[in-house]
Amino acid sequence: MAQDPTGHRSSSRLAILFLSVLVDMVGFGIVLPLLPFYAEEFGATPLQVTLLIASFAAMQFMAVPVWGRLSDRLGRRPFIVASLFASAVSYLIFGLAQSLAVLFISRIAAGAAGGTISVAQAYVADSTAPDRRAHGLSLLGAASGLGILFGPAIGGYFSGFGYHVPGFIAAGLCAANGVAALFFLPESRQRGAAPVVGAGVSQAATLGSWLRTLSSYPFSLLLPVYFLCIMSFTAMTAVLALYGDRAFGMTAMDMGILFALAGGTTAIVRGLLVGWLVRQAGELRIVQVGTVALALTLFVIPLIQDPALMYVLVPFWALAAGLTFPSLVTLVSLETDVDSQGSILSGQQVVGGVGRVLGPIWAGALFGAIHINTPFFVGAALVLIAAIMSLWLRQPSISRPPRVRTPPPDDVAA
Repeated sequence: MAQDPTGHRSSSRLAILFLSVLVDMVGFGIVLPLLPFYAEEFGATPLQVTLLIASFAAMQFMAVPVWGRLSDRLGRRPFIVASLFASAVSYLIFGLAQSLAVLFISRIAAGAAGGTISVAQAYVADSTAPDRRAHGLSLLGAASGLGILFGPAIGGYFSGFGYHVPGFIAAGLCAANGVAALFFLPESRQRGAAPVVGAGVSQAATLGSWLRTLSSYPFSLLLPVYFLCIMSFTAMTAVLALYGDRAFGMTAMDMGILFALAGGTTAIVRGLLVGWLVRQAGELRIVQVGTVALALTLFVIPLIQDPALMYVLVPFWALAAGLTFPSLVTLVSLETDVDSQGSILSGQQVVGGVGRVLGPIWAGALFGAIHINTPFFVGAALVLIAAIMSLWLRQPSISRPPRVRTPPPDDVAA
């Protein structure tokens, strides 16, 4: 008899995967804040520092679809384990770097190894029942948030011994995590399983079918909603510290407390509340409420006069985001057939990556060129558009069979 996916076996898998994502993101958080200072030791210009940061995102952008697609064919476990060891190697190169060129190599390698979030999400989709998928995916988000929360503190402490030292710490953490995943993380799906051509193929059987799936309903709405929300969220993240300084004279310590409150709120919401709320109302209703709350928060922040209200509104902003994003990922997963989870979720990660790049750019430009309030009002308008678009979505039925598509002749040939 098949194991109940909501039982002990599923819980133990999620615990191992949670730890894997947590340690991986701790390693990322350890290195990222000190990267500009480390690069300047090698004579990097401000432009070269930004290119160094962008090189990671660019390589990750290219790696995500490849990792997702291969994991659909070959299984999730090999790519999760390989990613952890590859990350360890990239951080080792970071610690051993003696030139700016080697530092670039370390970040490009880290980006190539960092395309596994969609694989981890697909692992959750494989291992959980549809009615518990939002809880599992939100746990990954909580692990990621906690990693980003603790990583910079660890990196900041060890950077006192030299900017290269945190690289060795991150490498050791990822290597140890890779060994643990190698021995304790089981495979979540049958390797090499493929649908029968002619009886219908998976939504991502070929590149053409993958692109057509992403551009068809409901993904043609889900992905723009995700893009607008994640872009506005990262835009606010990029300018919030500058806004706090300009508007209220808030210090770096004040902003550290504010972001810590936001991170803690996100972890609690994703770890404890999302699963229960989804069971009560469904993912779609959570997305609709969450986007409205996110838009409202963005609109209200530049209107307040008392800085104390920032300690209320910013955690509320984190709460809205913590409800919205895992629910959107779950909706994408529920609309995806069992053989395409990695590929389709990687498509969502590509869309999200573009939003994370563009958001800080236009927010910074509007902040400096027009007014410090402008990015918040623009972000609120974009998220409100996303909320309106979500009204045309439907709540997936978790009891309906996996969707397959009958391919046109060119896809069959491919």
